[in-house]
Amino acid sequence: MPFLDETTSKRIGLDRILQRLSPLSPYGKLQKEKMRPFLPGCESQVQAEWNLLASLLAAWAGQPDKFQKLELILHTIRDIRGVVKKACQDFILEDVELFSLKRFLDLSEKVYSEMEALRIFPARLSIPRFQSLKAGLAIGGSDKSFYLDDRYAPNLAALRREQRQLKRELSQRRQELQEIIARETGRTFNYLGHMRISKLEDELVNNLTRRSDLMVAAETYTEVDFALRDSEAMLALGKRIDEYEERIEAEERAIRADLSRRVARQSRPLLAACRRLGRLDLLLAKARLAKEIGWCVPEIVAGARVELTDFVNPVISEFLASKALFFQPLSLTLGDTLVTVITGANMGGKSVSLKSTGLAVAMAQLGLLVPAKTFHFSLRGFIYYSQQDENLGQGLSTFGREIQSLARVLPRRDERGLFLLDEPARGTNPWEGSALVKAFVAWLGTGNSLTLIATHFSGLSDMDGVRHLQVAGLAGLDSDQLKHLGGDGLTGLQRIMDYSLVSGRGAVPRDALKVAAFLGLAPEILARASQELEAVKNEITT
Repeated sequence: MPFLDETTSKRIGLDRILQRLSPLSPYGKLQKEKMRPFLPGCESQVQAEWNLLASLLAAWAGQPDKFQKLELILHTIRDIRGVVKKACQDFILEDVELFSLKRFLDLSEKVYSEMEALRIFPARLSIPRFQSLKAGLAIGGSDKSFYLDDRYAPNLAALRREQRQLKRELSQRRQELQEIIARETGRTFNYLGHMRISKLEDELVNNLTRRSDLMVAAETYTEVDFALRDSEAMLALGKRIDEYEERIEAEERAIRADLSRRVARQSRPLLAACRRLGRLDLLLAKARLAKEIGWCVPEIVAGARVELTDFVNPVISEFLASKALFFQPLSLTLGDTLVTVITGANMGGKSVSLKSTGLAVAMAQLGLLVPAKTFHFSLRGFIYYSQQDENLGQGLSTFGREIQSLARVLPRRDERGLFLLDEPARGTNPWEGSALVKAFVAWLGTGNSLTLIATHFSGLSDMDGVRHLQVAGLAGLDSDQLKHLGGDGLTGLQRIMDYSLVSGRGAVPRDALKVAAFLGLAPEILARASQELEAVKNEITT
């Protein structure tokens, strides 16, 4: 099974974060597609990745112009891997393909120079240099074109020189013949080399038709176009020009074949340059993301541990900002026990705590920096967020679908994973649901994974090896106070809710009536609900 499935990625918001991770080059985009998590055993590698990103961000703050240059170059670079593959398959590259390689080498050289000037990149990211191949491709054309210059081969220059001389001679003969015909007929040739005569001048048309040095090139209802008919000497010159053209094409083909073989011989370092450019591009994209959402450098710790201080969930924070609200930073510690239970009011942020914890771990293990004050944790083998959506195609209820998914994943408790169970078993009756959740807790409490459970069921905090947290919520405010604060609906409730996690005292907080009062439920209904709640409490006590 994967580090995290598609459902978990969407639930915790990782898919939204990855959408914001935007490399600029085709190589960077490919590297993003190939991103894999750093799993247990890769602690030194991921720590090196975070440290490199921190160094990048520090240098970026001091030399933004250099990083802007790098971004502009990476945005310009095109994919040459297909051209290299074609050369390796013994195909002869065309001029446009040779130009793409020439352009790639020019840009990769610029990247190399900028990276050397920054002096923060490890040697493994250094872009290979191709001085010989670059020099070979640089002979002809300019920065925006490629041309097989005469300097590529002495024979090519001689052939082109001879052909140009023959073309000049043929052109001169034709010009002289046009001048003779123009003097004899009183008519001139246009820039296309045609003499256009109206059919109303039938005598002139007949005379021109009989001339051996003219031929009809085109005819309409009203006009006849005449063009030169080459003489035997002209035809001989034209034939020699064609022969030279064939010899020039053969010479050019040989030059392209040689250049193509040189590209094929350099295929491995060329492809390595593509990979390193992609790696650099992805690093810069990670750094840009960190600049946008905030960051800290995570730190690996021993044992099963997740310690998150003032984490700001960028996905939820952005949504709240659109409603003129702010995200209350989350602080959370897992690892004192393998299982931690969160209880609290509806709308109290229990699900957000689970999603934020999963998002922080997932981001860090993908080599991203984390938007928190501090983050200490041990690498997890997987992340699983409980699934409660209905699957109408399979005809399963919310509860059935959830249990089916849990049945597959719970046996992975020994794999140093992270289970995030959001109100498990809420789709069945409270007695059986509570019994199932207690069984989940007992099962997960004997593995190697960390588990964070949000629930309304009571009695879980009394179990051995379970830490109890609760959302502060509306503690300290009674129903009368909430009624006076009410009138602003759900937005107002979000403003006064305290989402911080505090050590629980064992009992599940009952803020539902407070929430209902704030949201304007009729006092008569609230009074009746209070009576029913007291009756239930008395029944349990007796």
